Amino acid sequence: MLLAAGLIVVLSSPADTLAKVQATYKNAGDVTAKFEQAYVDKVRGARKVESGEMWAKKDGKVRWSYQKPVRKDFVFDGKQAYFYEPENSQVTVFDRFQDSPVASAMRFLWGQGDLVKSFTPAACDAKCIAGGDAVSILLTPKEPIAAVERIQLDTDSASGRVRRSIVVDPLGNRTEYVFKDLDLAAKVADAKFAFSIPAGVSVLHANADSKPDKK
Repeated sequence: MLLAAGLIVVLSSPADTLAKVQATYKNAGDVTAKFEQAYVDKVRGARKVESGEMWAKKDGKVRWSYQKPVRKDFVFDGKQAYFYEPENSQVTVFDRFQDSPVASAMRFLWGQGDLVKSFTPAACDAKCIAGGDAVSILLTPKEPIAAVERIQLDTDSASGRVRRSIVVDPLGNRTEYVFKDLDLAAKVADAKFAFSIPAGVSVLHANADSKPDKK
């Protein structure tokens, strides 16, 4: 606790913060949001920024539609996952995506999934990136997750909503996700997650944790 201006302020523990996030999203409906995604290469220092919209059903279906700088779509319809790149006329089909660690990690970005079961929470340290007035915690996977060494969650103290997620891989590269206009009471039609492979595109197949192979 802190003593400020004669007032006692009780700070939530990392475990309490994580439990609040978990409860917030457990009681939520479908989720929609606008997002900005930035990939930062540790060695080169390069920063690649993309943005778009995201829709997620409570049952795990999700769609990320990247709008800038180029159009791309990631769609998981509950059975199959697709990554469509119109500019390259290419679709990557991810086999057995639903049961992969990647699928779980993706849901953790905005607070869905069993965070308490899957991660050990800790207070932010020198590795954290300042999150303004957000309550920030570090999450370490209890079991190995491909390309995830730790996740920083910046949360709103009042609502328990995730404002930003920062995923750091074992090489120190990081991917930052900032969520805006977050709606936790949305009702998203299943049609939003329907995807048919367009005629004439190249189709690659990959396991969720492997590199794609053209077929």
